[in-house]
Amino acid sequence: MILAFKYRLLPTKKQHAALASIMEAQRQLYNAALQERIDAYRKTGASINFFAQCKSLTICRADLPDMAAFSRNTQEATLKTLDQAFASFFRRVKQGKKPGYPRFKGRDHWRSFVVRASEGLAISGSRIAIKGVPGSLRFHQHRALASDASITLARICKDSKGWYVSFTVETTAADVRSVETAVGIDVGLTTMAALSTGELIPNPRIAKRAEREMRRHQRALARCKRGSKSRVKVKAELSKLHQRIVNTRTTYLHQVSARLVREYGVIAVEKLNVAGMVKGNLARSIHDVAWSQFKFMLGYKAAKAGGRMIEVNPKYTSQDCSGCGDMVEKPLSMREHNCKACGLVLDRDVNAAKNILHKAKSGLEAGNVAQWSERRPRNIGGSI
Repeated sequence: MILAFKYRLLPTKKQHAALASIMEAQRQLYNAALQERIDAYRKTGASINFFAQCKSLTICRADLPDMAAFSRNTQEATLKTLDQAFASFFRRVKQGKKPGYPRFKGRDHWRSFVVRASEGLAISGSRIAIKGVPGSLRFHQHRALASDASITLARICKDSKGWYVSFTVETTAADVRSVETAVGIDVGLTTMAALSTGELIPNPRIAKRAEREMRRHQRALARCKRGSKSRVKVKAELSKLHQRIVNTRTTYLHQVSARLVREYGVIAVEKLNVAGMVKGNLARSIHDVAWSQFKFMLGYKAAKAGGRMIEVNPKYTSQDCSGCGDMVEKPLSMREHNCKACGLVLDRDVNAAKNILHKAKSGLEAGNVAQWSERRPRNIGGSI
């Protein structure tokens, strides 16, 4: 399996300038390659692909010593980024969506470059050597890489706090462990997640809590004159606030997902169309709670630990009774499930989580789970 390990870089002043120089060179290469594609199509009607631009790169490296000073793999990765942007553009055109033609990148919209392990990358302990950077870069190794990890590439990024490196490694997944515990999870907005065990995981509302401070920074930015030093300073403070929100949310999701993977061998979740749901009135709240990111973390952490994450059809999980299977229709404002047929009364989201777990049971091949309760058969995604 492929994992990423992220560490904070601690460069010196010379190394900081060298990293900035490499990143700026990759931005200019991206823009030049985009301009080449645009000119070729306008003048000849022909499209230039990734391989043709790699051949042009060989000529440029031979004629321009400044380009040859950087790793070729880094430059090819930049050209591949442009190629993927065009591939996504043509895919959206074919699907009838808003195309979004690839744009030229300004300094604020290009903040990373790639170094492959096969060329220009060497790691020794908590130091990393990159072609084009003097000396070796020290990074804060707050956790060790997997013992059997094979590093394929490193992505050097810059954010509001400084530089960091993200190692992409290949490692073997843990053996599938015996299924002893299982849980169903229903994500929501009132609470971030409700478990089939009855536990409710609170929604921290990271972005909402920072709204007041965000508005204050945005008003200060609007009052600044464009091009002034004060505008640069206020903009940097606003970027730090955005980064703090992202870091706080990500840390919380890591903690919750890691605990769930430790405690349960099988995790059942709904297969939600989050991309479609964020087009409604609740878009800001859905982005704040980060359902997709949470599910992604559960998936790879479960695979790494030898567990399983199962996605089930979300149809009727909120309306069906988890005790008897009868449908109990209720509006979204009703937060309590009350079944007239069997008398079951419990939280609406917990009821949905139990239904999600029962749906996963009907399609599970890993064997029985002691914590699954028995109940009468019902028609939700298969017999039980």
